[in-house]
Amino acid sequence: MRLAGFAEESIVDGPGVRIVVFFQGCIHHCPFCQNPTTWPFEMGTDVPLSEVEKVIEKNSRNTSGVTLSGGDPFCSLDDAIALARFCKEEQHLNVICFTGFTFEELLERGKKDMRYLVLLSYIDSLVDGRFLLSLRSIAINNRGSRNQRCIDVKRSLQLDKIVLDEKMMDMSFYDDNEELF
Repeated sequence: MRLAGFAEESIVDGPGVRIVVFFQGCIHHCPFCQNPTTWPFEMGTDVPLSEVEKVIEKNSRNTSGVTLSGGDPFCSLDDAIALARFCKEEQHLNVICFTGFTFEELLERGKKDMRYLVLLSYIDSLVDGRFLLSLRSIAINNRGSRNQRCIDVKRSLQLDKIVLDEKMMDMSFYDDNEELF
């Protein structure tokens, strides 16, 4: 898989301490993107899935889950599916995914290419939509701009309508009972 990198312990890419996998390659090219070096598909490093799996296995007991970011994981469907499947089926981890596509765009693409729907089926929370500088806000959690949504993917697919993941959108990064130091 082509990766821009990964973080074994992140507290800024979703709730709790998370393993973050940054995929290389993005078609959106949002102005003022926080990771523009992840856009070119020819950059990054080829990393065997087994190597990423080892990092996740080693850290899975000490994390809240795995975050797929980028670039855009939906621009690397086969690799993202393999990794998300491993996280859910073998490690039983929560999976969050950041994408520049909207949920509606992914469903539409899934009509022609089922891999979009397969990847969605392994994701718990999806942060969707392109970053828009005009809607940028530091007052919101887990998103860069107000047009982006945190979607509860399982419930949205079950109910055939978008269900926001309120916990992800409004959560504080720390439980009241969690020690900070």
